[in-house]
Amino acid sequence: MIGARWWLYAGAALSVTLAVYGYGHMQKQKGRSEVQAKFDAYVAKQTTDTLQASLANQETSLLKQKAVDRSRQNDYENAKKLAAANTNLRGAVAGLRDTIAPLNPPATAGIFATSGAGVDGSAEIARDLLGECASQYSDMAQEAGLLAAQIIGLQGFVLAIEGSGPR
Repeated sequence: MIGARWWLYAGAALSVTLAVYGYGHMQKQKGRSEVQAKFDAYVAKQTTDTLQASLANQETSLLKQKAVDRSRQNDYENAKKLAAANTNLRGAVAGLRDTIAPLNPPATAGIFATSGAGVDGSAEIARDLLGECASQYSDMAQEAGLLAAQIIGLQGFVLAIEGSGPR
């Protein structure tokens, strides 16, 4: 009987050992599954966050590009207006010179040949100076217009970029 009891005790010990080992293995697998699920959730969240950040950056870039395009369009419109204003100004200066020309005596008469006293000579000089001043004024207005267009364009660009930046 001792042999049968020994087999009974050995069988019971083996059964308990296998049960504990099986339970431990099951708990180990459950822990691995939980860790894997947490890791998968973490990776999915990181991927989602990265994609959202990428989309936000693309949206910001797109808004900035649209602002740049609007600024360029505004610069183009301003350049057209400036060119038209310069053409009108050149026409006005040419009209002034055309008005002054008949008032001055012909140049073929000589530099000192004027009709009358020094008053006509002074008037001729004054008219010539008026024409030169108008021409210089035209050139200065053209340059000022170009500088103003550049400044307005740069200010519009900066405002457009600031307005489309992250909030």
